[in-house]
Amino acid sequence: GPLLRLFIATRPHGAEESLAETIALLRDSVRGRFVAPDSLHVTLAFLGDVPAARADDAAEALTAACARMPGPFDVQLSGLGSFGKPSRATLWQGLRDNGELAALAKAVRNELDVRGLPYDTKKFRAHITLMRNADLTSGTLPVPFPASARIEDAILFRSDLSGPRPVYDPLSIVALG
Repeated sequence: GPLLRLFIATRPHGAEESLAETIALLRDSVRGRFVAPDSLHVTLAFLGDVPAARADDAAEALTAACARMPGPFDVQLSGLGSFGKPSRATLWQGLRDNGELAALAKAVRNELDVRGLPYDTKKFRAHITLMRNADLTSGTLPVPFPASARIEDAILFRSDLSGPRPVYDPLSIVALG
């Protein structure tokens, strides 16, 4: 049957302007592919290709995980960081909180485990990807704009990579708590 490329993520509400300012600074100093502003997110669990028939199970896992959280919480945008080779790096904005994001990611992953849905088990790192294939060899990165943001919900996304840029289609949005 058909496969859907799925991931579960959350979005920092209220930080859009600060993230846009940081991206504007990066445009002046770093070459690479920018993530579209409406696609910025914090991945909690990446499932990859899942049989379409099991998408409902993923949505149920999301609902159960969000129900286990006490409610919305605040996070702070922190410094920039990168994964991969400096010439073709993934550049990201870090997030700081009191452990709630990690708790949310853990809840999501536990509920996926319960339903036998596989996901990428790499350790959760709270980050928002801003750029891909970024050339960081010049060595200087701007200081990002600080901001506080609110985590209010988590989302099951389908990722469509067939077009010129990835499109993230929300299949299910669940409030925390």
